[in-house]
Amino acid sequence: MNFPKYFSAEEQKSSRPLRALIHLSAFKNNIKIVQSIVDSSEIIVVVKADAYGHGLVELAFAAENHDLAVAIPEELYSLREAGVENRVWVLEGFFSKESLKLSRSVVWVIHSFWQLELLKDTVLESGFDNVDICIKLDTGMNRLGFCHTKLEQVKDYISNIPQLNIYALMTHFAMSDQANNKQVYSQIKKFDAAILNNDMSAIKQSMANSGGVSHYPESHRHWVRPGIMLYGGKPCASINSSIATYAVMSFQSAIIALHEVKKGESVGYGGTWVADTDSLIATVAVGYADGYPRHAPNGTPVAVINVSDDIDVVGLVGRVSMDMITVDVTSIKNVSIGDQVELWGNYISVDDVAELSGTISYELLTSVSKRVPRVYEG
Repeated sequence: MNFPKYFSAEEQKSSRPLRALIHLSAFKNNIKIVQSIVDSSEIIVVVKADAYGHGLVELAFAAENHDLAVAIPEELYSLREAGVENRVWVLEGFFSKESLKLSRSVVWVIHSFWQLELLKDTVLESGFDNVDICIKLDTGMNRLGFCHTKLEQVKDYISNIPQLNIYALMTHFAMSDQANNKQVYSQIKKFDAAILNNDMSAIKQSMANSGGVSHYPESHRHWVRPGIMLYGGKPCASINSSIATYAVMSFQSAIIALHEVKKGESVGYGGTWVADTDSLIATVAVGYADGYPRHAPNGTPVAVINVSDDIDVVGLVGRVSMDMITVDVTSIKNVSIGDQVELWGNYISVDDVAELSGTISYELLTSVSKRVPRVYEG
């Protein structure tokens, strides 16, 4: 007897009933939602970190003609090798001459003088001209970027390198996931003052991440850089947003065993959950090695979907182990081995699972491991 299959033959990429179903149409709809919010601002679609765990190349193609943003040069080169020709912004810039391959339709984000020196040497050696760069200013994040008061010094340095073109000016918010935050307003003020004081208002600007898109329309400028909201997550799970986007990933598995547990018996490692009544416990093929959070507590919601597409939301019980979780399905009528389970996606919010687990949706999505097949739909 074989385990029941609920994937079609072409989707059965693993012998295990586990997959991350990626809804490309939802991703495209989310881009349209953001575009309707930011009006005439252009969108830089952030696809760093394997497109937040969804698949770098696949999501880059789904972004159609929009600019893309990656974190590191290797992500840029992966896109180029796959035939993606969109303009790509490299948010951390480069780290060595070996990682800096000059080409068209790339915007290198520069945050330090050592990068400018390396870039100067490289363009002089290569004879390359018209290299587009984006100057990143630190206005309060205190992580990367030139101090906003040093913009004049940066401008003077670049003026001696005619091969460089200042394509844009950028900063990054530290607290834009919160509405009406004083630090965000302070960062906007510092950014604008630095630009005005150095007569650089003609240069295009980018400030808004997902939080900026949601809460600070004055930060939208020429480009916005949405990330998590394009994948259906929220910049901050605990803060309600009037902007609703669609879940792009549905993290799915299935019930692989059912056990009757008597009142007073425990389930899982350490006996952290004890049945207070006779219960029916389902074992599901997913664990922390697949990206499900190990610290998810008892009661974390899980959706069980039977062959008739009836949906029951039940709770996690016992510790998450490397390859399996257990859920209490006592309340479900006619539950069966092989019933589909959604860990997050259309019925269970990834933000809710993240908040219960003491983390954020960004971490959950990017932690779905490579042994989980990605299946693309739409």
